[in-house]
Amino acid sequence: MKRRLLCLLLCLIMGLTMVMASCAKKEEDEAADVDEDIGAQTITIRLVSEKKVCNTDEELAQYLEDECGGDAESQKYKDMLATKAAYDAVETEFTKITKSFYKINVDLVFYTEDEYFDAIEVTMDEYITEQQNAQFAVRALEKYIMDYKAAYPEDNFSDEQLTIEFYKYFPEYEKYKGYSGNELSAFEEQYKENEYGINELVYPETEPNQLDIIYISGYDMYTKYIENEWIVALDEQMATTGRKLNDYISSALLGGVKVDGSTYAIPNNIEIGEYTYMLIDKKLFDSFYYNYEDVKSIVDCQYFLEDVAKSNPSILPIDADFDTCMKQLVWYWNINWTEDEYGDFTYSIDDSNKFSIIGTVYGDPANAGRGKIELGFNSLFANEEYRNILLTLKNYEYNNYFATENDERSNAAISFVNGNYSIKGEALENDGVYTDENGKEYYAIVVKYPEADEESLYGNMYAISANSKNVLGCMKVLNLLNTNSELRNVLQYGVKNVNYVIDEDTGMLKRLNNNYLMNIERTGNCFIAYPEEGLAPDYWENSKKQNNDALINPLLGFSFNRELDEFDADLDVTLLGHINVYVGRVLDEMEDCTSYEELYELIEDAEVGLKVALAEGVNPKYPVKGQDGESVDIVVNLSKISNKAYDVATSGGKQNPDGTYTEDKSGESAYTIYYNWLVTYGFVPAAQ
Repeated sequence: MKRRLLCLLLCLIMGLTMVMASCAKKEEDEAADVDEDIGAQTITIRLVSEKKVCNTDEELAQYLEDECGGDAESQKYKDMLATKAAYDAVETEFTKITKSFYKINVDLVFYTEDEYFDAIEVTMDEYITEQQNAQFAVRALEKYIMDYKAAYPEDNFSDEQLTIEFYKYFPEYEKYKGYSGNELSAFEEQYKENEYGINELVYPETEPNQLDIIYISGYDMYTKYIENEWIVALDEQMATTGRKLNDYISSALLGGVKVDGSTYAIPNNIEIGEYTYMLIDKKLFDSFYYNYEDVKSIVDCQYFLEDVAKSNPSILPIDADFDTCMKQLVWYWNINWTEDEYGDFTYSIDDSNKFSIIGTVYGDPANAGRGKIELGFNSLFANEEYRNILLTLKNYEYNNYFATENDERSNAAISFVNGNYSIKGEALENDGVYTDENGKEYYAIVVKYPEADEESLYGNMYAISANSKNVLGCMKVLNLLNTNSELRNVLQYGVKNVNYVIDEDTGMLKRLNNNYLMNIERTGNCFIAYPEEGLAPDYWENSKKQNNDALINPLLGFSFNRELDEFDADLDVTLLGHINVYVGRVLDEMEDCTSYEELYELIEDAEVGLKVALAEGVNPKYPVKGQDGESVDIVVNLSKISNKAYDVATSGGKQNPDGTYTEDKSGESAYTIYYNWLVTYGFVPAAQ
């Protein structure tokens, strides 16, 4: 038998290269999403700490040598001992709770921010390499047994006998005995007696480089991990085990982190953005007998401002400038582009909101969010609402209502302030009135709602590693972390009455020491944790209401570069250049106007006004030269740029004398690309 086994070794070694190649492709394994009892389990959570932590005795010994010069009496080493003890105590308290709910032991692994991201990817690489080696060993064993039985059927050796022989010749593979990939096998429950004589359940040890729940920070990290298949989609788990998360996590956050319709991480509930409030001096407003409920934006205040200017010239009508007010009401499309030496274009959206002739009127500020508004490339001067906004704000400017540099006027009739929900909450309870810290009363009107940007959506999340053997168990722990305040407070603040206390009279949190320090936005659902020191007890309750109002930035996730790469296409930059020519010409003409009457005639004249000249489909007799000096047909250009269904293959070009059709090869229309993105990701407003 030994001679035959040795003969097979040569064949086996020759076949190992092919086995390794087949192992390189990662197999997709799914954990069953059922609440069956699979025995005691152990998972890991990788976290970012505000302090350097030695997670193991080995790390502590290394820290003593590397950082403390081997001096166990140094203050630095004693501080680390106190820190390690505090973090170990938190892990003990944390895992007591998870064990009581689910029989899941949790190994908390802490890193500083500087350490975390590299450490995760190194661990990920090591784990993947180890998995590939394990798969290689398992398949090598399978191939060995199969080849031997095919070559020597008369020997009638069992799989067990051949396995023993295999490991004699390949002892380096023996450590992979029992390897089961990402399949979770039940852990046979066993108990041991503790120091108090009570039997305790024994939990399995963590495997080398075990990755289960990991912290994700930032859009780039999130999309990289999705593209590399390092984290798993969680929608199926969220529909069952994690269904309570929909009640605890803000819909703006859960909806915002979807990629291609799937959720790959659970965002930490944090306070999203700020409101912008228009504050109207109540005493002054009431003196002219106006009704604040009639006011939705600065445009609705023209008669009030006229009264203020006439009767109180020492009062500043608006403590803001023209551009600030316009930005609350209108989105202007401006696109920048560059061309490299190879003729390839790169595009960016200019969000400074400088003047353009194409864009969108926001309307109700509650609708200015992704999925609620389409930022169309509309011919603005063809829009009566836009013309009214522009004329009204320019009239304010002509009448010196806006604040100027070194303005000596004071006690503004209207001002703007950014703030949280507390201002809105107070106004709702007091007939629209908000009182500032100086006791002055204002009517507070929301002109911009909190907006979820890239940081608030993707800045702090937890995902489940694709290498985890226990996706179900991980989701149970994530569900608990976001719905159970006891567990949540342990992870954030440490052990109660050891690391912190809660004042029974005020409900305020007070830290007792700094041995345990974590960032509240990085440790789970903020809304079920105690507010940080110095915050009011109802702070997170107000934040929850604020998040219910939050919108997602309408262009979050959109990139002309990324979308055009899909089509291997470019934008029609000649068209964009011509639009810029129109913009410059119109801006010059408006700036030449010195009164409201002149501007009104320029815009509203029925024959030659801008409302006609810049209306799609109308021949304006508006001579404009392009960047190349040639005449530009504004009607054709506006028709193309404002058409979201424009197709260069069929919509442009020209009919030839022989009946054939020459397509438009100048490039894609920006609106077409943007609208296709809205459709692809389901962001087209329902009303449209």
